[in-house]
Amino acid sequence: MENTNLTTEEVISKLDGLFTEKMQNVPTQEDVAGLKSELDSLKGLEEKSQEIEKAIAKFEGRIEAMSEKAITPKVERLSIGQSLFKSYAENIEAIKDAVEKGGKLNLDVKTTTITADYTGDYALTDFDTEVDRSVRNRYGILENVNTGATSGKFVTYVQQTATSGTGWTAEGGAKTEGDPTWSEISEEVKKIASYVKVSKEMLEDLSFIRAEIDNDLMEQVRVGIEQALLTGTGAGNQIKGLIDASMGLPGYNGNFDDLVQDANISDLLRVAKAQIEASNFTPTHVVLNPEDIAKLQLTKASDGAYTYPMFLPVQSGDGEMIIAGMRVISSTFMPVGDYLVGDMSRVNVRFRNNIAMSVGLDQDDFTKNMVTILAEARLVSYVKNNQKPAFVYGDIATDLALILKP
Repeated sequence: MENTNLTTEEVISKLDGLFTEKMQNVPTQEDVAGLKSELDSLKGLEEKSQEIEKAIAKFEGRIEAMSEKAITPKVERLSIGQSLFKSYAENIEAIKDAVEKGGKLNLDVKTTTITADYTGDYALTDFDTEVDRSVRNRYGILENVNTGATSGKFVTYVQQTATSGTGWTAEGGAKTEGDPTWSEISEEVKKIASYVKVSKEMLEDLSFIRAEIDNDLMEQVRVGIEQALLTGTGAGNQIKGLIDASMGLPGYNGNFDDLVQDANISDLLRVAKAQIEASNFTPTHVVLNPEDIAKLQLTKASDGAYTYPMFLPVQSGDGEMIIAGMRVISSTFMPVGDYLVGDMSRVNVRFRNNIAMSVGLDQDDFTKNMVTILAEARLVSYVKNNQKPAFVYGDIATDLALILKP
């Protein structure tokens, strides 16, 4: 015992308190070892009353029961959003203080979540601390676009709408007057948000739940951004998505109609690349649904043999698929049967506020002993008008039928 001046009753009371504290959460082997050490100090007394002997026997029984369900903590492996959990845990006292005072505390993070509901009884079982999380859609768009920050409600850029004219001039003849023009284009920042409510008792009694902040609330905001970067309508409070009509990306222009023998998906992607290059851009990526990627790789000739075009799909060193020098992004947000080819560096994403979390009281949270946790981000997505020919978006079946040689 740390304090050798404690009476026997105080020692027993302290041990009882330690057992109660450790059993509030899932005990670890480290907890069990610590309690055994405390109990050994009590057993080491030279003179033991009947009361002490009974207490020792009781505590030994509790240690034995605790040992049966104690776990060995796993080695910590931080994911993209667990940095939030560390920040959350480090600021828990500040969070509680803010909540008690009816205020709000902002934690600046990059991604994350908390689950507001937990059911189950692990008292008589082994407890697996790794939560069975919901499966989320794969990423790929945000990682490959041109990202940055903005400090305003709108992002405005200048578009050149006409270039200078030129002409060959005879000696002494009139020169051609250039008349370039420009105009301003503004894109509005939009907000995406989500929140959960959790009881203060859960925060106190189920400490491992806090680690799940990374795997629900903040992560769901991240998923929402990824989806909107492809399919956002641009209407109301949504950003513009690449394949939505609001973005205005061009489709196949018809230059290869009836020209490609036995056309397949690989042929179509190569045609799209040629169209983009004819507009003086260099496409970097192809976006396909996983099902269409499988169809591309499983294409066979009439004799059942796999077909291998000269721009054979290969795997790069980091596992990415490459076709005609373009990296393939596999996205379940891309509709089956659609394709997008383009220079992803021409996609501009500007964050007014990066993904952040706030903790506070909302409505009747105070009387219900609840805490509201909010995750949100503000951003805008756009492709400048003169750079839209760097993309081709279309329907695979429709465009294959167009380029197929009769």
